[in-house]
Amino acid sequence: GCMTRGERPEKLHYISSAISIIEHLRLVVDVPAGGALAENLVRLYEYMLRRLPAANVADDVSVIDEVSSLLREIKSAWECLPSGATRH
Repeated sequence: GCMTRGERPEKLHYISSAISIIEHLRLVVDVPAGGALAENLVRLYEYMLRRLPAANVADDVSVIDEVSSLLREIKSAWECLPSGATRH
């Protein structure tokens, strides 16, 4: 909404927050334990990390929608895991 209303400081705040969250998620992926699935997840996070700054520069709401959709899909996949499946 900030983007369409031209609220630049707010837009930057929310995009920066999203980048920070996605960067944290990328950093905590255990690639050795997760193998190819973890590698693909890291690549997906890296893709999103490239797209968000581009969305900021171009004021492209469709990119924000794309990244939001990808994050919802990842969240949905995590929610499908049995309870305790991610604990070692």
